[in-house]
Amino acid sequence: MMHGYGKIAEIDLSSGKIDVREPDERLAYDFIGGRGWAAHLIFKHLDEIVHGTHPSNVLVVATGPLAATGFLGGCKTTFAAISPQTDLYGDSSVGGYFGYMMRKAGFDALIIRGRASEPSYLLVEDGRIEVVEAPELRKLNSKEVDEKLRGEYGRNCSIASIGIAGEKMVNYASINVDWGLKERRHSQAGRTGMGAVMGSKNLKAIVAKGSGEVEVADPERLREVNKRLIREVKSSNMYENWMKYGTNMTLEWANTVEALPTLNFQKTTFEYADEISGQAVYNSQLYVSACANCIIPCGHVVRSDEEVATVDYENLGMLGSNLGLKSLSEVAKANYLCDYYGLDTISTGSVIAFMMECFQRGLLTKDDVGFELSWGDAETVYQLIKLIAERRGFGTLMALGVKALARYVKKGSEKFAMHVKGLEISAYDHRAAPAMALSYATCDIGAHHNRSWAITYDVEAGRTSYGRDKAEKVIYLQHMRPLFDMLGVCRLYWVELGIDPNIYAEAYSAVVGKEFILEDLLACSERVWNVTRAMAVLRKGISVKDDMLPARDFEDPIPEGSTKGIKLDHENFINLLKTYYQLRGWDESGKPTKEKLISLRLEDVAEKLYG
Repeated sequence: MMHGYGKIAEIDLSSGKIDVREPDERLAYDFIGGRGWAAHLIFKHLDEIVHGTHPSNVLVVATGPLAATGFLGGCKTTFAAISPQTDLYGDSSVGGYFGYMMRKAGFDALIIRGRASEPSYLLVEDGRIEVVEAPELRKLNSKEVDEKLRGEYGRNCSIASIGIAGEKMVNYASINVDWGLKERRHSQAGRTGMGAVMGSKNLKAIVAKGSGEVEVADPERLREVNKRLIREVKSSNMYENWMKYGTNMTLEWANTVEALPTLNFQKTTFEYADEISGQAVYNSQLYVSACANCIIPCGHVVRSDEEVATVDYENLGMLGSNLGLKSLSEVAKANYLCDYYGLDTISTGSVIAFMMECFQRGLLTKDDVGFELSWGDAETVYQLIKLIAERRGFGTLMALGVKALARYVKKGSEKFAMHVKGLEISAYDHRAAPAMALSYATCDIGAHHNRSWAITYDVEAGRTSYGRDKAEKVIYLQHMRPLFDMLGVCRLYWVELGIDPNIYAEAYSAVVGKEFILEDLLACSERVWNVTRAMAVLRKGISVKDDMLPARDFEDPIPEGSTKGIKLDHENFINLLKTYYQLRGWDESGKPTKEKLISLRLEDVAEKLYG
């Protein structure tokens, strides 16, 4: 008997068939859970999947073995599928209470395929799953869906819902978790268009409600490890700042080190940064809220007209400085609208910034869009968000993302379409940060900081160095950071407070009753990284040509400040990329070698890739 793991449910929305099974040992111990399970399960169905919004796509919702065990930060859930944005493996991790409730209901993973004939939702409750037809949810936005279902199932459930953007299958539609509960953080699975995948399946929401307990192999040991972690967290010299500001304090830091995306990554500092900073959020916040099993409430809630919005750094950067919005109230409203309609704030901010730069350069005009666009015009930003969500007018094109937009506009606009492999770059300028640039170029889902936040290493080791150490650092982070999404636990204690990561291996060992050290878990994370890379090669022929950044990064030097004149050096970056491939055990094209795959016990992947 395996301790620490719940059931897997396979749901076919087309037929209504539901199968429930136990995980096997290979899935449990080689892929751990969360993102690891998602990658393995999607790989198994890869040949069946036509495209991201086709009924054949497989949506995996998976939490990890540390979630809902009482262990600090155990709350994370991964939503994963073939992404509508990239046509590659995509995932997005969300905190809050959803994974906690799903585990208490007895399930670690849902594998969802097909398409319901009517708008529907899944009810996951204490060992059972039901597909519930709900045509009344059609055309409702995420907040309205949540309110309607919460009226039926009460406060003691967790609801993952999509808005009109998901229903309209906007490529970067998001999933919201739990609106309007002060005691719970309102969170989003924002990246890679998982909301569009739900919309394509006519799935408006998933309701999780459970009263059970996760069976832990050694509860006493887990309690001891958890107490030690809590002591380390509270004794950290960053604890008070983290409690006070959360991720929002990153805005001041990014502006100081000249890495804050400003006006579509044209500049690296913003003259109104103080107005949208972590301090500004702290001064204005109404209350803070936390995820399940967490002692640091990182959900900082501010007023947005008559509503409220939970803001964090990526929102402030991509909807604030990147669009030239000069006040926190403007950014908060843009943030609220993205959540309300169900849009990823990072991609939305990038798409609107691209449009504004096209106007700045005369590549688009009022005749094309229907109205003028200019930096810092908040009302125009709100209007564009609505057009994107509803896929009306020029919003139909904007709903496809910056890669498709640049192909439409042409006229050299591809240079400043800020994406990698179709996923818009998140909120760190990297022209003076080669390790961060490598992180974006090689990220398995497209450009996202979640996998490797290496910019702090660039600041420490040198803003213009391209040494082997930077490739080594990126690889370490690409194994370490996603490991938290596999375990189902928040990584921010490690990232922000410097907690010894070995404690997570101790906690996992206590939960499952088998002994693991950190290196064992990192090997599992490396295994998953090679699975997602193999899927990219098989699906799209991804290679060295695709592990590349926008031309702006190589051609447009930073215009001002202490980093003035710096841009990425193309030759040095290519050499850094080659070093990265060598260190990974991949060939010169960026394809995992057969020997590497076999060494990771991925014989099935090697067979598919090499025959």
